Amino acid sequence: MIKIITDDGADLPLEIVKKYNIEIFPIAVIANDKEHFIGKNINSDEMYSNMRKGIVYRTSQVTRAYMLEKFESYLKEGLEIIYLSLSSGISGTYETALSVQVELLEKYPDGKLFIIDSKSATMGQGMITIRAAMLNEEGRTLEEIVKSLEDIVENQIHLFTVGDLEYLYRGGRLSKTSQIIGGLLNIMPILYIERDRGKIESIDKVRGLNAFLKKVSEWSNKLSKDGKFNPNQTIVLCHGDWEEVALKTKDFFVKDMGVKEENVIISNLGCVIGAHTGPEAITIFFSANPKEIPYLSISN
Repeated sequence: MIKIITDDGADLPLEIVKKYNIEIFPIAVIANDKEHFIGKNINSDEMYSNMRKGIVYRTSQVTRAYMLEKFESYLKEGLEIIYLSLSSGISGTYETALSVQVELLEKYPDGKLFIIDSKSATMGQGMITIRAAMLNEEGRTLEEIVKSLEDIVENQIHLFTVGDLEYLYRGGRLSKTSQIIGGLLNIMPILYIERDRGKIESIDKVRGLNAFLKKVSEWSNKLSKDGKFNPNQTIVLCHGDWEEVALKTKDFFVKDMGVKEENVIISNLGCVIGAHTGPEAITIFFSANPKEIPYLSISN
């Protein structure tokens, strides 16, 4: 049997977690030196409300001790394991998992433990995990699932922006000067998770939502295979507490980009990423080459 595991960075809805029996490793969200855990003593609505009141949040990573205990228990049961981590360019969780993998496979040389860097976050990471669970239900082998996931990671595109640069500044990801100037000019950065290292890069900047959506169109084409965005796929939008912008972005993909309305999914941006972006944030996930990725392809 195969055990599919991800972490709180994936923002998977509880009903999906239960449906596919996916295990979620916890990532602590910290405020005022107190650890909070999603589903136990914090939720995104509460966090965003507190952030608007000036409370600063940060995150840790899945602890090594927790991983070691969980992975070892499943190896003892004879399970094969796939763990899809939050992007290594965002968190140290992936590197920690690799060190645990080395230790455990020395102890259990016949065990199978695959660690996959999602090079992603929120529902980008979540959709990869769902694909893993679906393939597992189909009875695919461990190696077949891993190969499919690697193809998805290679082709997945992530664009996002924030409406208030203050939160990026608080998290140390932006200088005070840039934050002040950006705020005065209503600048929205266009950010991208590059696919080689999974790091966040700023690739453009605009003033206002309409300009942002126009640039999204340009970059969606630039980053797609053969320089042309394929509308025959599922688009996933995640927002913090910015539903109006999410709905406008969905409308844009339907009317201007040719995506079917039912194929644009809006989901919540959870605490792990939201702690760094703030409530005014939206992420866009799509595939550069959907024909090679079944979960993103839409049948005609």
